[in-house]
Formats: sequence, C-alpha cells, structure tokens
Amino acid sequence: MKFEAPARSRFLPAAGLALCGVLVFALAAFTADAAPQDKKPNKFVGAAKCKTCHGAEETGNQHAAWMKMEHAKAFEALGSEDAKKAGASKGVAEPQKADQCLKCHVTGYGAPPENFAKGFDPKLGVQCESCHGPGEQHIKRRMAAAAKAEPGATVVIEKDELVPVSPQTCAACHNKESPTFKPFCYFKRRDETKHLNPKAKRTEEDVKRLDLVCGCGDACPTEKCATGECGVPKSK
Repeated sequence: MKFEAPARSRFLPAAGLALCGVLVFALAAFTADAAPQDKKPNKFVGAAKCKTCHGAEETGNQHAAWMKMEHAKAFEALGSEDAKKAGASKGVAEPQKADQCLKCHVTGYGAPPENFAKGFDPKLGVQCESCHGPGEQHIKRRMAAAAKAEPGATVVIEKDELVPVSPQTCAACHNKESPTFKPFCYFKRRDETKHLNPKAKRTEEDVKRLDLVCGCGDACPTEKCATGECGVPKSK
C-alpha cells in the first residue's frame, strides 16, 4: 500500500485533531511547530531511530513497549473490514486514504516533506513522536551531551526537547468524534501503556504528576476522567 501525503501543507494543532480513531487508541499526530526563518524544522525521525537509544532493557526498552501497543498498528488497522464499516458511518470509503482518519493514525500527518528525516515510514502508525513531538533535536542534543559527559553522569533532558504527554495529548484523538470512541480514564490508560526509564532523573514536579491516579472510584470513567480532572495523589 503506497502512502500518499496530501498535496497541501496542513499544520495540525500540537496534539492533532480527531475523527477516525478506528479500533485503536491512537494518540494525536504531532506536527513540528513552525520554526523561525533562520532555523530548520525539528524533523520527525521515526520509531526505528528512537530504538537506537530506547531499545535497551536496563533503561526500560520503550521501543518494545510501543511495539506491543495498538498504536504501532494504527495505520494497518485502518485497512481492516471493521475499520471500513466504521468509516462508512462517517461517509469515509477508504480510511487509509482519508485525511480525517490519517491525522490520528499516522505520525506527523499533514506536515510538509521537509519536516521528515530520510527513512521515516508513515505506515508505522502512531509512533513515539505522535506523543512526544519530533525527535531530531532531542537526538542531536543527547549525542552532544554524551560526548561531553563524564562516565556515569546523570542524564538530564531539557524541558524544550520533548513535548510533555498530558490528558490533552490523548483526548485530542480519543474523543466523541471517533466512530469507535469509548469513554476512558487517562490515568488508567497511562498506567497500562507507560514505558518509563527507571534510571531517569525526575523533578519534584514529575514525581507529583506521576503519583496522580483516578479519584472517581466505582464511577470511573466520568467526563472528568478523559481530561485528567479526576486525578488525586496516590498517597492520599
């Protein structure tokens, strides 16, 4: 199946829009933010590049965790008979070719060609950069830092390197516009899919954020659950 990007450039909002989240809980498709005239865009590099540093067991093997998720099959799922039936309910004949489906099932969909590194494969669906943002600058900064770092030094990721994942990241595609949407809880889904690096240094703010759990109890999921408004500290 040949993948064809739209002829026109369409910069989506930071977390993308949603309509056709068929069969998979596909997170929003990030596109690179428009860069100043004197700077090149931060490119999407693809999950295969991410695996280079995020494929080791001792640091959490995030690539393997992603491969087990439905996100990795997001584009493939659009070709199924069930997806075609769901698409038909929205007037979509071919989900794998429809903008309203691809923008949530393909990473960076709608971004211009210059925003993608050589070898990027859109058919790999919702890849790492759909949630964390384009990774080219992250790779360059980590390589530069590693070249200067002392052996055993703690790795510190700068705040502007990656896009923080939030309830809004997920809800941009997992919402009622999808023909297969089902209410969900951000915190429960986060815990089912999280792939943290056990060696990563976390700020006090990060620790507090990761400590939050759903506070709706038996009523979960409520309207607050998808947006993270249901969160309460685990320790209380």
